[in-house]
Amino acid sequence: MRTSTTRLLLAAVLFAPAVASAQGTLSVLGFGYPAGQLSTRSLGTGGALGEIDPLSVSNPASILGFGGAALYFQAEPEYRTLTSGANKEKTSIARFPLIVASIPINPTIMVGLSVSNLLDRSFETRSRGSEQVGDSVLATSNFFKSDGAIGDLRLSLAWMPLPWMHLGVAAHAISGDNRVRNVQVFDDSTRFASLIDTATVGYTGNAYSAGIELLPGKNFSLAGSYRHGGPLSLKRGDTTLANARVPDRLAFSAAFLGIKGTTIAVRSAKETWSNMKTLGSSNLNITDKWDTSVGADVLGPRFAGNPIQLRVGGRWRTLPFGLPTSSVDEKSYSIGAGTLLARGRAAIDVAGIRATRSATTAGNLSESAWTLSVGVTVRP
Repeated sequence: MRTSTTRLLLAAVLFAPAVASAQGTLSVLGFGYPAGQLSTRSLGTGGALGEIDPLSVSNPASILGFGGAALYFQAEPEYRTLTSGANKEKTSIARFPLIVASIPINPTIMVGLSVSNLLDRSFETRSRGSEQVGDSVLATSNFFKSDGAIGDLRLSLAWMPLPWMHLGVAAHAISGDNRVRNVQVFDDSTRFASLIDTATVGYTGNAYSAGIELLPGKNFSLAGSYRHGGPLSLKRGDTTLANARVPDRLAFSAAFLGIKGTTIAVRSAKETWSNMKTLGSSNLNITDKWDTSVGADVLGPRFAGNPIQLRVGGRWRTLPFGLPTSSVDEKSYSIGAGTLLARGRAAIDVAGIRATRSATTAGNLSESAWTLSVGVTVRP
């Protein structure tokens, strides 16, 4: 029995879950949920500021926007509800998806260091099952929990050769693990002890990225970035289980800056998540589609002598990992706000995101989620 349980445990780590309702979520199928590596400020605009926002970690050229030394930290609890027909299941997770630090070398060169979530795969499953013991088939309760993520440690360098041009390059160390626990409890607990299996698999890889931001005049910003994925390995202990490549990413944005204190932007990005295909099973459904967002960051009223920025945005994408026969579409709408604190030495940003997710060929299966994102910036 322990052999079959261990195989099930490893299969759940390596392969896409076959039934979303068994794990209470559509968003962390396959290798996990891509939060997008976006700051609270960007999320308040639906992600539209992602290529020009120094707090986000898509475009290494954007870190020049810090203007000086700074430290940024972000927290992001999410509350999900999965609906399958008349049945509903609620789950929640607390993420800390982004930390960013910047150090100026001189007025035209900036160095940045960030740690962010590339994929998050945390969930808990409860189900009923059976196990054959000798000539008898015994009823069981099965509990499966995954606690893991794949992170991105980025060291970036940005240079301003001209006042209207920002250039950036970055090196990425990709690492993380999935810690899983499988518990099988027999209904006849007086005669049969519970079976408990645990396992941990790790991910190691690397990538490189480059970006540019152009400021043609005072009213517009054009930006783009490209990440080239290097080798990615899946290991258990010292044993390599599979090899693949870190997903490539191509992203573009355009922003209108012609209104004082206001930015209106659009962004579109595409990541080749299918680069990870060989880490999973042959029936792992991976989709490579564009992630598009539109939003605005508008100067609002003043509070305690400081201006408040008000934000709104929308985002449309297909999540990379779906059900075996169906992809998962996500639509989200955001509102947010931000202001300065401590005489400009600190800032706080808050965003609320409402997301709906649906499986394209499973009409009675859908998921909704509320996410609260809070980011704090501190300057020396």
